[in-house]
Amino acid sequence: MPRRTKQLVRQDFKPGPIGWARRRVLPHLARYSALLGVLILGAWIAGRVLTDEHHWSQYLYWTPPIVAIGLAWVLLVFSWVCAKLARRLGGLFLRPVLFMLALGCTLFTLVWVWHVPRYITRGNERAPGTIRVLHWNQAAKGIDQPAWGQRIRDLEADIVLIANASWGESRQTLLEQFEYFAPDDRVRWVNYSYRLHADPAHYRVEDSAMIASRFPMTRTGMVQFGSRERQSVLNHSSSGRGWVMFAQFDLDPDRVDDEAFIVWFVDLPSNPMSWKMNDHRQARSAIDSWDGQGWRMGRTVWEQYNETGASFPEPDLIIGDFNTPRGSGSLELLGAGYTDAFDQAGRGRARTWLPEIPGVPEWLVRASVEPHIDLSLVGARTEATRYEIIPTQPGSHSVQVVDLKIDP
Repeated sequence: MPRRTKQLVRQDFKPGPIGWARRRVLPHLARYSALLGVLILGAWIAGRVLTDEHHWSQYLYWTPPIVAIGLAWVLLVFSWVCAKLARRLGGLFLRPVLFMLALGCTLFTLVWVWHVPRYITRGNERAPGTIRVLHWNQAAKGIDQPAWGQRIRDLEADIVLIANASWGESRQTLLEQFEYFAPDDRVRWVNYSYRLHADPAHYRVEDSAMIASRFPMTRTGMVQFGSRERQSVLNHSSSGRGWVMFAQFDLDPDRVDDEAFIVWFVDLPSNPMSWKMNDHRQARSAIDSWDGQGWRMGRTVWEQYNETGASFPEPDLIIGDFNTPRGSGSLELLGAGYTDAFDQAGRGRARTWLPEIPGVPEWLVRASVEPHIDLSLVGARTEATRYEIIPTQPGSHSVQVVDLKIDP
Protein backbone atom coordinates (compact mmCIF):
# COMPACT_ATOMS: atom_id res chain seq x y z
CA MET A 1 0.00 0.00 0.00
CA PRO A 2 1.53 3.34 -1.04
CA ARG A 3 2.46 5.72 1.71
CA ARG A 4 0.14 8.75 2.07
CA THR A 5 1.68 12.20 2.05
CA LYS A 6 0.84 14.96 4.52
CA GLN A 7 -0.89 16.86 1.73
CA LEU A 8 -3.24 13.95 1.08
CA VAL A 9 -3.95 13.64 4.79
CA ARG A 10 -4.87 17.33 4.97
CA GLN A 11 -7.11 17.01 1.95
CA ASP A 12 -8.96 14.05 3.45
CA PHE A 13 -9.30 15.63 6.90
CA LYS A 14 -12.67 17.29 7.51
CA PRO A 15 -12.74 19.15 10.84
CA GLY A 16 -15.92 19.26 12.90
CA PRO A 17 -17.78 22.50 13.68
CA ILE A 18 -15.71 23.15 16.81
CA GLY A 19 -12.45 22.68 14.96
CA TRP A 20 -13.69 24.84 12.10
CA ALA A 21 -14.64 27.61 14.56
CA ARG A 22 -11.26 27.46 16.28
CA ARG A 23 -9.46 27.82 12.94
CA ARG A 24 -11.77 30.23 11.12
CA VAL A 25 -13.97 32.15 13.56
CA LEU A 26 -12.07 32.63 16.81
CA PRO A 27 -8.98 34.26 15.26
CA HIS A 28 -11.21 36.87 13.62
CA LEU A 29 -13.13 37.43 16.85
CA ALA A 30 -9.86 37.88 18.73
CA ARG A 31 -8.60 40.38 16.16
CA TYR A 32 -11.74 42.46 15.64
CA SER A 33 -12.79 42.59 19.30
CA ALA A 34 -9.36 44.03 20.13
CA LEU A 35 -9.66 46.47 17.22
CA LEU A 36 -13.13 47.53 18.41
CA GLY A 37 -11.75 48.18 21.91
CA VAL A 38 -8.97 50.35 20.47
CA LEU A 39 -11.50 52.33 18.40
CA ILE A 40 -13.79 52.86 21.40
CA LEU A 41 -10.97 54.20 23.54
CA GLY A 42 -9.70 56.29 20.64
CA ALA A 43 -13.12 57.92 20.31
CA TRP A 44 -13.31 58.46 24.07
CA ILE A 45 -9.85 60.07 24.14
CA ALA A 46 -10.83 62.30 21.21
CA GLY A 47 -13.88 63.40 23.19
CA ARG A 48 -11.74 64.23 26.23
CA VAL A 49 -9.45 66.36 24.04
CA LEU A 50 -12.08 68.16 21.94
CA THR A 51 -14.93 68.30 24.54
CA ASP A 52 -17.71 70.37 22.90
CA GLU A 53 -15.48 72.28 20.49
CA HIS A 54 -17.63 70.71 17.74
CA HIS A 55 -21.25 69.66 17.86
CA TRP A 56 -20.38 66.03 17.10
CA SER A 57 -17.52 65.88 19.60
CA GLN A 58 -19.69 66.90 22.56
CA TYR A 59 -21.43 63.52 22.39
CA LEU A 60 -18.07 61.73 22.49
CA TYR A 61 -17.19 63.82 25.54
CA TRP A 62 -20.44 62.89 27.23
CA THR A 63 -19.60 59.17 27.02
CA PRO A 64 -19.21 58.01 30.65
CA PRO A 65 -15.71 56.71 31.48
CA ILE A 66 -17.11 53.61 33.14
CA VAL A 67 -18.92 52.69 29.90
CA ALA A 68 -16.08 53.31 27.44
CA ILE A 69 -13.25 51.96 29.59
CA GLY A 70 -15.31 49.12 31.06
CA LEU A 71 -16.33 47.98 27.58
CA ALA A 72 -12.70 48.15 26.44
CA TRP A 73 -11.61 45.86 29.30
CA VAL A 74 -14.41 43.40 28.46
CA LEU A 75 -13.33 43.34 24.81
CA LEU A 76 -9.71 42.82 25.85
CA VAL A 77 -10.59 39.80 27.98
CA PHE A 78 -12.87 38.45 25.24
CA SER A 79 -10.08 38.83 22.66
CA TRP A 80 -7.61 37.05 24.94
CA VAL A 81 -10.00 34.14 25.54
CA CYS A 82 -10.70 33.79 21.82
CA ALA A 83 -6.97 33.85 21.07
CA LYS A 84 -6.30 31.14 23.65
CA LEU A 85 -8.93 28.85 22.12
CA ALA A 86 -8.06 29.62 18.50
CA ARG A 87 -5.69 27.51 16.41
CA ARG A 88 -4.48 30.57 14.52
CA LEU A 89 -3.09 33.89 15.67
CA GLY A 90 -5.52 36.79 15.91
CA GLY A 91 -5.03 40.26 17.40
CA LEU A 92 -1.49 39.44 18.52
CA PHE A 93 -0.30 43.04 18.14
CA LEU A 94 -3.62 44.76 18.87
CA ARG A 95 -4.09 43.30 22.36
CA PRO A 96 -0.95 44.92 23.86
CA VAL A 97 -2.04 48.26 22.37
CA LEU A 98 -5.53 47.86 23.82
CA PHE A 99 -4.10 46.84 27.19
CA MET A 100 -1.87 49.93 27.41
CA LEU A 101 -4.72 52.22 26.32
CA ALA A 102 -7.17 50.68 28.80
CA LEU A 103 -4.66 50.84 31.63
CA GLY A 104 -3.75 54.46 30.86
CA CYS A 105 -7.39 55.56 30.57
CA THR A 106 -8.25 53.76 33.82
CA LEU A 107 -5.45 55.49 35.74
CA PHE A 108 -6.36 58.84 34.18
CA THR A 109 -10.00 58.44 35.23
CA LEU A 110 -9.21 57.32 38.78
CA VAL A 111 -6.64 60.06 39.44
CA TRP A 112 -7.63 63.07 37.33
CA VAL A 113 -11.36 62.62 36.69
CA TRP A 114 -12.63 60.98 39.89
CA HIS A 115 -9.77 62.23 42.13
CA VAL A 116 -9.80 58.96 44.08
CA PRO A 117 -6.54 59.75 45.99
CA ARG A 118 -8.41 62.53 47.82
CA TYR A 119 -10.25 59.87 49.83
CA ILE A 120 -6.89 59.45 51.58
CA THR A 121 -5.41 62.94 51.40
CA ARG A 122 -8.50 65.04 52.25
CA GLY A 123 -10.93 64.95 55.12
CA ASN A 124 -14.63 65.73 54.93
CA GLU A 125 -14.78 68.36 57.66
CA ARG A 126 -15.62 72.00 57.08
CA ALA A 127 -12.57 74.24 57.26
CA PRO A 128 -12.81 77.20 59.66
CA GLY A 129 -13.53 80.61 58.19
CA THR A 130 -15.22 79.28 55.05
CA ILE A 131 -18.54 80.22 53.46
CA ARG A 132 -20.84 77.33 52.58
CA VAL A 133 -22.87 77.79 49.39
CA LEU A 134 -25.66 75.38 48.42
CA HIS A 135 -27.25 75.12 44.98
CA TRP A 136 -30.19 73.00 43.89
CA ASN A 137 -32.17 72.90 40.68
CA GLN A 138 -35.42 71.54 42.08
CA ALA A 139 -37.28 71.24 38.76
CA ALA A 140 -39.70 68.72 40.28
CA LYS A 141 -43.08 68.51 41.95
CA GLY A 142 -44.06 66.77 45.16
CA ILE A 143 -40.98 67.91 47.10
CA ASP A 144 -41.40 68.00 50.88
CA GLN A 145 -40.23 71.60 51.31
CA PRO A 146 -40.25 71.65 55.16
CA ALA A 147 -38.19 68.44 55.30
CA TRP A 148 -35.67 69.70 52.80
CA GLY A 149 -35.59 73.09 54.48
CA GLN A 150 -34.61 71.38 57.73
CA ARG A 151 -32.01 69.27 55.97
CA ILE A 152 -30.45 72.36 54.38
CA ARG A 153 -30.46 74.05 57.77
CA ASP A 154 -28.65 71.04 59.25
CA LEU A 155 -26.02 71.44 56.53
CA GLU A 156 -25.35 74.94 57.90
CA ALA A 157 -25.37 76.57 54.48
CA ASP A 158 -24.71 80.32 54.46
CA ILE A 159 -26.02 81.03 50.96
CA VAL A 160 -28.81 78.96 49.40
CA LEU A 161 -29.57 79.22 45.69
CA ILE A 162 -32.55 77.26 44.39
CA ALA A 163 -33.71 77.23 40.77
CA ASN A 164 -37.08 76.25 39.35
CA ALA A 165 -38.90 75.71 42.63
CA SER A 166 -42.64 75.23 42.14
CA TRP A 167 -44.60 78.46 42.05
CA GLY A 168 -47.19 79.58 44.56
CA GLU A 169 -47.68 78.07 47.99
CA SER A 170 -44.85 75.56 47.60
CA ARG A 171 -42.32 78.33 47.00
CA GLN A 172 -43.72 80.38 49.88
CA THR A 173 -43.33 77.35 52.15
CA LEU A 174 -39.77 76.86 50.96
CA LEU A 175 -38.87 80.49 51.62
CA GLU A 176 -40.26 80.28 55.13
CA GLN A 177 -37.78 77.51 55.94
CA PHE A 178 -34.99 80.10 55.78
CA GLU A 179 -36.49 82.79 58.01
CA TYR A 180 -33.83 81.88 60.58
CA PHE A 181 -31.22 83.70 58.46
CA ALA A 182 -32.60 87.13 59.44
CA PRO A 183 -35.76 86.84 61.60
CA ASP A 184 -38.02 89.84 62.10
CA ASP A 185 -41.21 90.28 64.14
CA ARG A 186 -42.84 92.15 61.29
CA VAL A 187 -44.11 90.70 58.03
CA ARG A 188 -41.81 91.97 55.25
CA TRP A 189 -42.29 91.71 51.51
CA VAL A 190 -39.54 89.91 49.57
CA ASN A 191 -41.24 90.88 46.30
CA TYR A 192 -44.80 91.42 45.12
CA SER A 193 -45.75 87.77 45.68
CA TYR A 194 -43.84 86.51 48.72
CA ARG A 195 -43.46 87.78 52.27
CA LEU A 196 -41.66 86.59 55.40
CA HIS A 197 -41.09 87.38 59.04
CA ALA A 198 -37.53 88.29 58.08
CA ASP A 199 -35.32 91.05 56.70
CA PRO A 200 -35.89 91.09 52.90
CA ALA A 201 -32.24 92.02 52.24
CA HIS A 202 -31.40 88.37 52.88
CA TYR A 203 -33.90 87.01 50.33
CA ARG A 204 -34.53 87.49 46.64
CA VAL A 205 -36.98 85.87 44.23
CA GLU A 206 -36.76 86.68 40.52
CA ASP A 207 -38.52 84.57 37.93
CA SER A 208 -37.21 80.99 38.45
CA ALA A 209 -34.39 82.02 40.81
CA MET A 210 -34.62 82.05 44.59
CA ILE A 211 -31.85 83.12 46.99
CA ALA A 212 -31.77 82.97 50.80
CA SER A 213 -28.65 84.07 52.63
CA ARG A 214 -27.11 84.63 56.02
CA PHE A 215 -25.46 87.69 54.46
CA PRO A 216 -27.48 90.65 53.18
CA MET A 217 -27.62 91.35 49.46
CA THR A 218 -27.20 94.86 48.11
CA ARG A 219 -28.24 94.47 44.48
CA THR A 220 -29.09 91.92 41.77
CA GLY A 221 -29.48 91.79 38.02
CA MET A 222 -30.71 89.19 35.54
CA VAL A 223 -30.61 88.42 31.82
CA GLN A 224 -32.69 85.85 29.98
CA PHE A 225 -32.18 84.40 26.51
CA GLY A 226 -33.25 81.61 24.19
CA SER A 227 -36.63 80.13 23.33
CA ARG A 228 -39.30 78.98 25.76
CA GLU A 229 -40.37 76.22 23.37
CA ARG A 230 -40.04 72.80 25.01
CA GLN A 231 -39.46 69.36 23.54
CA SER A 232 -39.26 65.86 24.97
CA VAL A 233 -35.88 64.09 24.81
CA LEU A 234 -35.36 60.78 26.68
CA ASN A 235 -38.58 61.32 28.67
CA HIS A 236 -37.19 64.69 29.77
CA SER A 237 -38.90 67.98 28.93
CA SER A 238 -36.08 70.14 27.56
CA SER A 239 -36.11 73.89 27.10
CA GLY A 240 -34.08 76.31 25.01
CA ARG A 241 -34.59 79.04 27.61
CA GLY A 242 -31.80 80.12 29.95
CA TRP A 243 -30.93 82.85 32.41
CA VAL A 244 -28.03 84.27 34.37
CA MET A 245 -28.51 86.30 37.55
CA PHE A 246 -25.90 88.11 39.61
CA ALA A 247 -26.23 88.80 43.32
CA GLN A 248 -23.96 91.06 45.34
CA PHE A 249 -23.46 90.05 48.99
CA ASP A 250 -22.12 92.15 51.84
CA LEU A 251 -20.14 89.64 53.91
CA ASP A 252 -19.39 92.17 56.67
CA PRO A 253 -22.02 94.93 56.95
CA ASP A 254 -20.03 96.63 59.74
CA ARG A 255 -17.17 97.41 57.34
CA VAL A 256 -17.32 100.01 54.57
CA ASP A 257 -13.99 99.15 52.93
CA ASP A 258 -14.59 95.46 52.26
CA GLU A 259 -15.11 94.05 48.78
CA ALA A 260 -18.51 92.62 47.88
CA PHE A 261 -18.88 88.90 47.19
CA ILE A 262 -20.35 88.44 43.71
CA VAL A 263 -22.20 85.30 42.62
CA TRP A 264 -23.47 84.50 39.16
CA PHE A 265 -26.42 82.12 39.47
CA VAL A 266 -27.08 80.33 36.17
CA ASP A 267 -29.60 78.00 34.57
CA LEU A 268 -28.70 77.33 30.94
CA PRO A 269 -30.76 75.66 28.17
CA SER A 270 -31.40 71.99 28.82
CA ASN A 271 -31.92 70.63 25.30
CA PRO A 272 -29.26 67.90 24.87
CA MET A 273 -29.58 68.04 21.08
CA SER A 274 -28.33 71.63 20.89
CA TRP A 275 -24.65 72.50 20.52
CA LYS A 276 -23.59 73.66 23.98
CA MET A 277 -20.98 76.02 22.56
CA ASN A 278 -23.82 77.96 20.89
CA ASP A 279 -25.90 77.96 24.09
CA HIS A 280 -23.01 79.42 26.05
CA ARG A 281 -22.34 82.01 23.35
CA GLN A 282 -25.95 83.13 23.73
CA ALA A 283 -25.47 83.40 27.49
CA ARG A 284 -22.26 85.39 27.06
CA SER A 285 -23.93 87.71 24.54
CA ALA A 286 -26.88 88.30 26.87
CA ILE A 287 -24.54 89.16 29.75
CA ASP A 288 -22.50 91.54 27.61
CA SER A 289 -25.65 93.31 26.37
CA TRP A 290 -27.34 93.64 29.79
CA ASP A 291 -29.50 96.77 29.85
CA GLY A 292 -28.44 97.82 33.35
CA GLN A 293 -31.82 97.13 34.98
CA GLY A 294 -32.06 95.27 38.25
CA TRP A 295 -33.00 95.49 41.91
CA ARG A 296 -31.25 97.29 44.73
CA MET A 297 -32.00 96.93 48.43
CA GLY A 298 -33.45 100.15 49.81
CA ARG A 299 -34.09 101.03 53.44
CA THR A 300 -36.89 98.51 53.87
CA VAL A 301 -37.76 97.00 50.47
CA TRP A 302 -36.16 96.05 47.19
CA GLU A 303 -36.21 98.92 44.69
CA GLN A 304 -35.74 98.78 40.94
CA TYR A 305 -32.77 100.60 39.40
CA ASN A 306 -31.59 101.40 35.88
CA GLU A 307 -27.89 102.00 35.29
CA THR A 308 -27.54 102.61 31.56
CA GLY A 309 -24.22 101.36 30.26
CA ALA A 310 -23.50 99.26 33.36
CA SER A 311 -22.14 95.74 33.05
CA PHE A 312 -22.40 92.57 35.08
CA PRO A 313 -19.84 92.69 37.92
CA GLU A 314 -17.04 90.14 37.71
CA PRO A 315 -18.04 87.12 39.83
CA ASP A 316 -16.17 85.34 42.58
CA LEU A 317 -18.37 82.28 42.03
CA ILE A 318 -20.38 81.06 39.03
CA ILE A 319 -22.79 78.37 40.15
CA GLY A 320 -25.84 76.61 38.76
CA ASP A 321 -27.11 74.18 36.15
CA PHE A 322 -24.87 74.60 33.09
CA ASN A 323 -26.42 71.61 31.31
CA THR A 324 -22.99 70.59 30.04
CA PRO A 325 -20.51 68.37 31.88
CA ARG A 326 -17.56 69.48 33.95
CA GLY A 327 -14.50 70.31 31.85
CA SER A 328 -16.39 71.31 28.70
CA GLY A 329 -14.67 73.91 26.54
CA SER A 330 -17.88 75.95 26.34
CA LEU A 331 -17.55 76.81 30.04
CA GLU A 332 -14.66 79.12 29.13
CA LEU A 333 -17.17 81.47 27.50
CA LEU A 334 -18.69 82.24 30.90
CA GLY A 335 -15.78 81.56 33.22
CA ALA A 336 -12.49 82.02 31.36
CA GLY A 337 -9.71 81.33 33.84
CA TYR A 338 -12.10 79.98 36.49
CA THR A 339 -11.53 76.62 38.17
CA ASP A 340 -14.16 73.98 38.80
CA ALA A 341 -14.74 73.51 42.54
CA PHE A 342 -14.86 69.73 42.10
CA ASP A 343 -11.42 69.78 40.48
CA GLN A 344 -10.15 71.68 43.52
CA ALA A 345 -11.86 69.76 46.30
CA GLY A 346 -14.20 67.05 44.96
CA ARG A 347 -13.77 63.30 44.75
CA GLY A 348 -15.53 60.24 43.41
CA ARG A 349 -17.98 59.72 40.58
CA ALA A 350 -19.77 63.04 40.41
CA ARG A 351 -23.33 62.86 39.08
CA THR A 352 -25.75 65.75 39.60
CA TRP A 353 -28.45 64.68 37.15
CA LEU A 354 -30.08 61.29 36.66
CA PRO A 355 -31.70 60.93 33.22
CA GLU A 356 -34.65 58.68 32.51
CA ILE A 357 -33.76 56.43 29.58
CA PRO A 358 -36.74 54.50 28.14
CA GLY A 359 -36.37 50.75 28.51
CA VAL A 360 -33.28 50.97 30.74
CA PRO A 361 -33.64 50.07 34.46
CA GLU A 362 -32.86 52.89 36.87
CA TRP A 363 -30.16 50.84 38.64
CA LEU A 364 -28.31 50.43 35.35
CA VAL A 365 -28.54 54.15 34.61
CA ARG A 366 -27.17 54.94 38.07
CA ALA A 367 -24.32 52.48 37.60
CA SER A 368 -23.27 53.68 34.16
CA VAL A 369 -23.93 57.38 33.57
CA GLU A 370 -22.52 60.30 35.54
CA PRO A 371 -23.53 63.66 34.02
CA HIS A 372 -22.02 66.32 36.28
CA ILE A 373 -23.86 69.33 34.86
CA ASP A 374 -24.59 71.33 38.03
CA LEU A 375 -21.27 73.06 38.58
CA SER A 376 -19.42 75.62 40.69
CA LEU A 377 -16.67 77.70 39.08
CA VAL A 378 -14.45 79.68 41.45
CA GLY A 379 -12.54 82.86 40.66
CA ALA A 380 -9.06 84.07 41.48
CA ARG A 381 -9.73 85.23 45.05
CA THR A 382 -11.89 82.21 45.89
CA GLU A 383 -10.77 78.68 46.72
CA ALA A 384 -12.95 75.62 47.19
CA THR A 385 -11.93 73.64 50.28
CA ARG A 386 -14.75 71.09 50.15
CA TYR A 387 -17.25 69.93 47.53
CA GLU A 388 -20.14 67.54 48.07
CA ILE A 389 -23.03 66.23 45.99
CA ILE A 390 -26.22 65.17 47.78
CA PRO A 391 -28.79 63.05 45.86
CA THR A 392 -32.44 64.10 46.10
CA GLN A 393 -35.80 62.34 45.90
CA PRO A 394 -38.02 63.26 44.19
CA GLY A 395 -36.21 65.22 41.51
CA SER A 396 -33.56 64.37 38.95
CA HIS A 397 -31.01 66.99 40.05
CA SER A 398 -28.75 66.62 43.07
CA VAL A 399 -27.79 69.31 45.56
CA GLN A 400 -24.24 70.64 45.31
CA VAL A 401 -22.54 72.08 48.39
CA VAL A 402 -19.25 73.96 48.17
CA ASP A 403 -17.17 75.47 50.99
CA LEU A 404 -15.26 78.57 49.92
CA LYS A 405 -12.26 80.33 51.34
CA ILE A 406 -12.29 83.95 50.19
CA ASP A 407 -9.23 86.17 50.15
CA PRO A 408 -10.01 89.58 51.64
